[in-house]
Amino acid sequence: MGDFIKGLFGGSKSTPSQASGVEDDFADYASVPSPSPIYDPPASSSTAASFPDSATLPTPVPYTKWYRVWERASPSDFAAEAVIIPFIFVLAALHIWGRRKNKRKADTWSAVHAPILDREFASVGFGANGKSRSEGGEGVVLKEKAANEFTTYASGRQNVAFVDFKIKLLKRYNPLSLVIETIISFFFESMRAPQERLEATSYAFDGREKDLVPVRSKAELDAKESRFKGLPSSGYDACVWAVVHKEQMKTLRDERYDVSLTATKDHKNLPQWASVMSESAEITETLLTKELAGAVEKAGDAFEYLIVTDQPIDKPT
Repeated sequence: MGDFIKGLFGGSKSTPSQASGVEDDFADYASVPSPSPIYDPPASSSTAASFPDSATLPTPVPYTKWYRVWERASPSDFAAEAVIIPFIFVLAALHIWGRRKNKRKADTWSAVHAPILDREFASVGFGANGKSRSEGGEGVVLKEKAANEFTTYASGRQNVAFVDFKIKLLKRYNPLSLVIETIISFFFESMRAPQERLEATSYAFDGREKDLVPVRSKAELDAKESRFKGLPSSGYDACVWAVVHKEQMKTLRDERYDVSLTATKDHKNLPQWASVMSESAEITETLLTKELAGAVEKAGDAFEYLIVTDQPIDKPT
């Protein structure tokens, strides 16, 4: 009790030996040893595979100059190019061949028919320096509008203002498109199968020579008026008349408004596969001459239709 009171009032403290004696009870907790690392060996081959040894690592590509490609690559690296590049060359070769083939066919048509057109018209083709081919100009008969379409022009004939010729050939330069259009035509009647055809559209004066013939000066205008005074009128009665291949008859009625206004009738001068579509029998007796019937028969399956009309192709709204 006395020691306790002394401690409260600054009495003598306990000696270190006494303190150490008290702390001996906690000697086991005085210092905790650091934990030692535990080695966990790989349990399976999959774990070992995540740490490949140096023998399985890819060999680094050696540095070489930029142009020594064969030291940095192998033929297997260009497998895709080995397929794509030949395919591109084949398409390019077919495109060039198709364009040249169509050009040769158009030139063949021009060589055969240009002399005939020169005899029937005063001006044929597209001339240079304002002169047509028949006037000595170094013009051309055909112009290439597309790789499968060629056009030409003729004028200078009595009662005819001008004629437009359009030649449509197969798309030989695009075989894929040609095959697709052919397949679609088998399933849809509205889609025509690809074919080669010539379409000629003649525009009559019909009494409008003064309006349609161009003039460049007053002197030419006076000369034109004096020249037309002595000519008979080129006007004709309005009508719709046609000679049609029977296989094209349904298509024409669906596509053209003017032909749908006519009645169909066979004619003794025409072959069995052709028929007349007319508004009046009198028109047929006037227009269907023996020469025309003979030309239709000679054309055969290449002939589709011959239409004389004053009505629009599309139905008026």
